[in-house]
Amino acid sequence: MRPDLERDTVTRGMQPSYFIVPVALLVVTLLVALACSSQQNGFPSPTPNQPQATLPSESPAPSQSQPTTTSASPTPVPPEPTAVRGTPTPSQPELADAGLDLPEGFRSNVFFTGLTAPTSMAFAPDGTLYVSQENGIILAMVDTDSDGQADLAGSIARGFVAPLGLAFHEGSLYVSSRTGKVTVFRDVDGDGQVDKLEEVISGLPNGIHQNNGLAFGPDGKLYLTLGSTCNACIESDERSATIMRFNVDGTGGEVYARGLRNVYDIAFHPIDGTLFGADNGRDEESLNVPEELNLIVEGGEYGWPDCWGAAGGTNCDGTIAPVVELEARSSADGMAFYTGEMFPPEYRNNLFIAMWGSHSGLFGRKVVRVELTPRGDGYTAQVSEFALGTDRPLDLVVAPDGALLVADYGTGVIYRIYWEGSEINE
Repeated sequence: MRPDLERDTVTRGMQPSYFIVPVALLVVTLLVALACSSQQNGFPSPTPNQPQATLPSESPAPSQSQPTTTSASPTPVPPEPTAVRGTPTPSQPELADAGLDLPEGFRSNVFFTGLTAPTSMAFAPDGTLYVSQENGIILAMVDTDSDGQADLAGSIARGFVAPLGLAFHEGSLYVSSRTGKVTVFRDVDGDGQVDKLEEVISGLPNGIHQNNGLAFGPDGKLYLTLGSTCNACIESDERSATIMRFNVDGTGGEVYARGLRNVYDIAFHPIDGTLFGADNGRDEESLNVPEELNLIVEGGEYGWPDCWGAAGGTNCDGTIAPVVELEARSSADGMAFYTGEMFPPEYRNNLFIAMWGSHSGLFGRKVVRVELTPRGDGYTAQVSEFALGTDRPLDLVVAPDGALLVADYGTGVIYRIYWEGSEINE
């Protein structure tokens, strides 16, 4: 299902345009660069597209129907890179400001634009950025001249139903998609080309929510978020409204933590390896149920559907309270710990969360900063607004140069937030 997104039906922002004859030599150079990058990662290009599906915000209207999910899975084929202008802004050092409202000392520029509802991002070890879109297309893009904006992009796969999570592990790209699946692009024989597209997890329950983000833990296991099939109910499948843990090959699936209505993304703390997830509370305006930032522990019970926040609701005995409550109906989604060196020291290891927003537009639609402080076996947290002026921010990732990238579902833009005193922007 798709919620009422209350946005223009046409993606805002400049569509990518191809370089033409006067710069033919540049085209050849760029295509060779991306071809080399694609060969290193070994990822495929398009196969048939699929219908769109739900996003992790407030529950869709009951009248909406389920998407079609019966079609062929993607298959790997040779990459077809495309040289594009990702953004009309000039080259460094004078990047045009993207207009986000940021703390003093920070600026923003457009890293790439012209996307169709971007849902997740992940960097490969070679610095190529992979971006999934709600329409089932996954793109690869490269900033070849390190000027803070992508200048190459190409589709590497189609055919996914609402891919909402991307993660790299040992050179393979893992994709979590709506139909209860996790698919892996693998280079089995080590020749630099994908020769196997393997469905390692399937048959997970779906409803108004689905399997979303995924991450690999310090234990080498795959952790996967799995939303509830309803707004507030007793689930018939114990895997719903949980975080699950699997072996890398998709076997050994087990419920790691439960009572989590719809965690869109998870992230491991870069220092101690503890797991965090932001849960989206039940959609009942009269109850003012907050979103939550939770410290996720093995065997933990987090209260949904009856208990929320700091002992709100009922049946809270034995449940784990959140580290901090977040704005109600703000849809706390993509998460990233800041592990770069560009931002000032006080931002290191802070957690950033994309607040996708409510249907009404009155809540969320921003990026918040969470300063976590260890206390006993847990943490305390201080939350502050970090980036305003986005439309529907959905995912975050830290770039190799230390900038923070924000994928805006509503505008089709990837914003780049940087510290203006950093060397790359001087």
